[in-house]
Amino acid sequence: MSESGRKFPIRVDVRLTAEERDALSQEAIQRGITRQELLRARVLSEANQPAPVPPIKPVHYSKGRDSIDRAIYAVNRRYNVNSRDLEGIVCTVICALNAKS
Repeated sequence: MSESGRKFPIRVDVRLTAEERDALSQEAIQRGITRQELLRARVLSEANQPAPVPPIKPVHYSKGRDSIDRAIYAVNRRYNVNSRDLEGIVCTVICALNAKS
């Protein structure tokens, strides 16, 4: 079948390592788009020009007790774990997320 009579979408396969795929997925999540949209933007951009993708959306975790309480509530609502036991785990996770690399 000739390509001229074919309608969108046309599939293009790209082979990546698991690390490359994960890096692209993470960037797409940060930008609030799908990995497919990120790849399409990069492929269709002009040579030596940045891909026209939305800017990265920063993630902000509030400091203080509010973020801890919301996290405990969310986990407890789903898994029914004792809040007293869960607080230390949640605090450790929040500290790890806020740590500067």
